[in-house]
Amino acid sequence: MPKKIDLMVESCRRLLRKGAKGHLENLLSKLHPADIAAVLGRLNRQERDAIFAMLPPETAAKALVDMDSLLQTKLMEDMPTKELAEVLSHLPADEAVGLVDNLPEEKKEEILPLIEGREGVSRLMLYEEETAGRIMTTDYLALPEELTVEEAIERVRESKEKEVFYIYVVDSRNHLVGVLSLRQLILADPNTKLKEVMNPEVISVRADMDQEEVARIVARYDILAVPVVDEGNHLIGMVTVDDVINIIQDEATEDIYKMVGASEEELWEASTLKIAGYRLPWLAFTIVGEMLSGLVLKHYHNTIATMVSVSFFVPLIMALSGAVGNQTQTIIVRAMATGRMEGMAWKILRRQLSVGALMGLAAGTLACVMVMVVQHNHLLGISVGVSLLISMSISAVIGVVVPTMAKKMGVDPALTVPSIATLNDIMGTLIYLSLATYLLTTLPQ
Repeated sequence: MPKKIDLMVESCRRLLRKGAKGHLENLLSKLHPADIAAVLGRLNRQERDAIFAMLPPETAAKALVDMDSLLQTKLMEDMPTKELAEVLSHLPADEAVGLVDNLPEEKKEEILPLIEGREGVSRLMLYEEETAGRIMTTDYLALPEELTVEEAIERVRESKEKEVFYIYVVDSRNHLVGVLSLRQLILADPNTKLKEVMNPEVISVRADMDQEEVARIVARYDILAVPVVDEGNHLIGMVTVDDVINIIQDEATEDIYKMVGASEEELWEASTLKIAGYRLPWLAFTIVGEMLSGLVLKHYHNTIATMVSVSFFVPLIMALSGAVGNQTQTIIVRAMATGRMEGMAWKILRRQLSVGALMGLAAGTLACVMVMVVQHNHLLGISVGVSLLISMSISAVIGVVVPTMAKKMGVDPALTVPSIATLNDIMGTLIYLSLATYLLTTLPQ
């Protein structure tokens, strides 16, 4: 597939240079929208805009959905508002609203009046962004509980334009009362009523539920779609598995960038000044933290001046304790994102403490022996070994506690990376120099 895309990219560029519009349109008409999206992602802005303008609105809409979110936004920002509205008219309401939500406020205000009259769009816009109500589709099949199986099968045949993952069963007041799969429907007795064959234990979500929680529910119960209900349990839509996949990808990508103090916008940002601006806050926090580590070193300058070899192992303590903290923090942040931390905080804390202590014991023992052999100083070796044991154990605890506290305070756990790294550096340095000062100044060599 990569070779095919490479070939398509070169072909498009060559035809653009020659001005062979007819040949280029013919080439694009043979490509799948997902392949067109991949090709556009490899072109520069001028080439991308020229090719996208050649696409029929329906093809352009499908290709737009398959693009990276940042590329989507760039293309939509560059498009005239009326042309964008025409493209969006070929998408289901939930996909159109999702694309509009990614636009800057100014562009969003221009496009909304042109699409809000569409069926379903104004309804979805009533809900907060990143909620089940905002991402749900209203294109679902719901049947009355009093229908027979035979009648229900006929309704399914008639609903050619609807996405039928499951048959949702409602009562006379549109309350969601049951669900059954197409297989269950086909195998049931034709004269049986739906209320007799349906599963009354329906997994559903509220319209105001956060989209991440919706994704967790779909993944947990291994279902293709989940119905969305209002506060009165009235069926109002459904969220499908393809939407959930997009949510999971977007949230995971966002967390990865946050954990290193970067932003996805850097991939498309032309200004080096703005790219530096994305990273500077994270680096500024790191500078402040490392200055505190420097103050710890300054406090123990007498120990370091008296025995210079003590300073040789400060990087070792900081690196190993920092590595353990980063490993633990990464595991915890990902567990929180997937909902696996629920009700397990203390169990995970104890486990990570045990793991940190075990690794600290192994690393400390090895370092102790090596320092004794190289420096011929058993007290210095003990200082390094014991410091690694303590600092690596505490680092594991910090890696659990800090993200957990951040989440309880409403802060994204992924943003705690610089604070954890700084805490580990300060803590490791303080433990090591305190212990080394005590052992080397109070005990006989």
